[in-house]
Order: sequence, then structure tokens, then C-alpha cells
Amino acid sequence: LEGQFGPEGASLLRSRLEPQEARTMTVTKQASAPVYLFLVGAILFFSACVAGLVVGARPEFWTVERDVVPNRMGAALGGNVDDVLALDDKWFPQGKTADEVKIDHASIGAENRKQEVFEPQSGFERWRGAPYWQHYTEMPVEYNLPRARMQAKDVVVATHTTDMDASKLFMASIHKHGLAASVSGVGTWWHSHEDKEIGLKASLLRLPADERHDPLVILADSDDSMFTCDAEEMMSRFEDLDADIVVGTETRCWPPEASHCGDGYKHLEEGVRAGMEVRSELGRVETSGDADETKATTRIWGDAGAIVGRRSALVKLLREFESFLEINPKFKADQGTGARWGAFYKSCKPFGVDTKAWREAVSARPPRAWIGYDDQMCLNRYLIERSKAKDVRVKLDRDGTLVHAVGGTDARRSYATDQKTGRPFWKATNKSPCVWHFNTPQVKDEMRPMIEAYPDAFV
Repeated sequence: LEGQFGPEGASLLRSRLEPQEARTMTVTKQASAPVYLFLVGAILFFSACVAGLVVGARPEFWTVERDVVPNRMGAALGGNVDDVLALDDKWFPQGKTADEVKIDHASIGAENRKQEVFEPQSGFERWRGAPYWQHYTEMPVEYNLPRARMQAKDVVVATHTTDMDASKLFMASIHKHGLAASVSGVGTWWHSHEDKEIGLKASLLRLPADERHDPLVILADSDDSMFTCDAEEMMSRFEDLDADIVVGTETRCWPPEASHCGDGYKHLEEGVRAGMEVRSELGRVETSGDADETKATTRIWGDAGAIVGRRSALVKLLREFESFLEINPKFKADQGTGARWGAFYKSCKPFGVDTKAWREAVSARPPRAWIGYDDQMCLNRYLIERSKAKDVRVKLDRDGTLVHAVGGTDARRSYATDQKTGRPFWKATNKSPCVWHFNTPQVKDEMRPMIEAYPDAFV
């Protein structure tokens, strides 16, 4: 499955939506015949729906709605699972809310201001030119606990979402396992993947921490991740791995450029041989795996939707991502003005490609690489460079000891129940992970069936 799609979290909003202020609408006089035909069509459509309900069969169009609802832009669809979800009932803004930092372009005379001129939040200068700053002066952050209680937490989940209703399985999983959480972006517009990175950095910088208290942070995608462990178990497993950062893995290379994938794979293998691989018996279930399952050792590429590490180490990770950013001249020439935005004109240059070659690649027709900002591309360059340095403080979780990407497996056949805990385990490795990332469109659709199959594990 994994080779059929783009990187994890590939948003259905890659085609950009314009903010409400930037849209215009023209109303024209309607002739009576079209109106009559429209009303007749509406009546027939409604009748068909009622008939479908009467005979107990859902109209066919219902089956495709799940695929066309934009990520992070509306409540996820579901049946009985959604009726029993328990959620944290109160969230605590850390600073200003989205409404308080939203830009009124007319009041500040910014209707024709270029995208690159809008000032980013202090500390986010490398993200200048991101369309987010055309609409907001800061990134809002909320906790599910008062700040005083958050200060005492050793484990915190950090994520980004514009709408908590769109991430209710994630939120219910946090609630189920009593996890402290920091959520960025609530109430803002989704522009593209750079929003997520800006949001995660905002969460990390706001988290209470000092030299004596460096909490463990789980960076997880809100629309397709869930958990099966509490904070104590996550901390126990992480500390057993002797690492500063643990990254989930996939089988596919991204971006799929021949030189990047070939050379990068060799370096990643060298890193694994040097000790950059998770090795632990924690999470192992006492049963035998199926011999015909995909072997976990084929996974070596990073999964940007499931990263665990100390706060201080993750701040350094994001600064590394920032250092990889290169200007895309094609996108910069097409930047937006005022409330209308163009694509973020910076992206992470892949490992082993010099700046001149990268700019030639992104300017080619068609482009020879994914040219928008993509955290998967940033992460894989980071991991390759850490592998070259044989940095064993960064480890790849290839067997699901702590984090696991479900993509590339059969969600209905690759897992079984741990009879002691009721949790699912991956039959290929006999490991029961704590952080589950449903990282392709197909396996994301299996989140509710997995909840039903393991009713006391996820939510």
C-alpha cells in the first residue's frame, strides 16, 4: 500500500482554499425555467434519499463523502463509534485565541501587501513568507489542563488542528489514556503543511520546561493518530531505548528521487548498523508472529506523523528543519497579496542535492520533485544526515516498540489481540505499540473498524 501514495498526512487541501474575505460572489438574475427545473430536481433527489432509507440501503453518494471531506476542515464521519466518544470538556488557551490574532487587512491597509512582507511571530523568522502570517500574527496554543498542572507533566502530546471536531478520534484517545496535550491552530485556516510545523514549534516553545524538567513530547498528526498506552508506559518504553528522539518508520522513500533514495538508503542502513535502531523487548507479546507478514526490517524511512523525544531535542529538530529551507523562485514569483495567498515559497532541499540543482529541479516542467513544504522530506534529510554522523541518540522504531505507522499493512489481518491487555499487536513483530499512525488514506479509513475490533484499546 505504501508505495501508492504520497507522504504521510498528504492533505486533501493541497489545492489551496481562499479565505472568506478574499472570495467574491456575483449574483445574477435567474430565469424561471432553470429555477423550476432546479426545484423539480431537488424534489426527486430528496425522494431518492427517502427511498434509500426506507429499503435500508444508504444512497451511493454517502459512501464517497468520507473521501471528499477536507482534512481538518470538518467533523469526521462515523457511526456508532462516534456516539460513545468521551472528550476533555475544557481547554485552556495559552495566550491569545485565533480570533484575537486574526488580521483585519482593511483596518491596517494591508489589502495589497505582498506575502513576504507580513511579519511572522517572534522566533519564527525562518518561516517568513508562509501564507499563515497573511491571516494571523501568532499561532494560538491550547492545553487540556491548566498551565500549573501542565508544568508537572513528564509526558505531553503535541498536535496541530484547525478544528477539534475533525480530530475527535485523536482527542478521545488522549482522554481515554489521561494524556496531557498541547494543541495549536484551533480556529485558524489550514494553508498547507508548514502550518503544522509552525504550530508544533509554538507548542514546544510554550511548554513549561527548564534544565531540571525536560518533558517527553509525542508529536503526532491529529487527523489520523491514536494511542493505546498511558503516559507512564510511554515514558518507561522511551527511557529503555536510550535515545533523545525516536521516529516511526515507513517502507517508502520520500521524495521519490532516484539519487536521494539510493544514497539515502545506504546511509540509513549504515546508521542502523551503528545502533540507530530501536532494540527492546518492551511491548512484545508472548505469542508467535505469522511468517507470511511483511518484515519490519524493510522499514527504514522516517514517518513525520509519529515522532517522540525530549522537548529540548525536538526544538533542535525543528531548527534543523528550518536550516534546510531553500527559496523556490517559481513559487516566490507567484506569491499572494493581502488576504489572497500563494504557496509557501520555501521547502526543504533533499539530502545530497546542491542549491543550484534543486532550483533547476523545482523550476522544471513538470517539476522533478515535490516542491512545496513537506515535513516528510525535511525529516528524511535529517535522518540521513544523522545516520552519516552515526548519531545513536536518534533512533528508528522499525518494529513498533513505541510508535508504529499502519500504512503498508492490512489493518484487518496484520494485527491480533494481546490476551493480557486487549490491545492490538503487530503480528510481524509481536509488538504492541503505544502510538499508532494511520498514515495513508486507505488505513485512515480503518480507524473506526480498529476501534470496534479492540473496544478498550484506543478510545
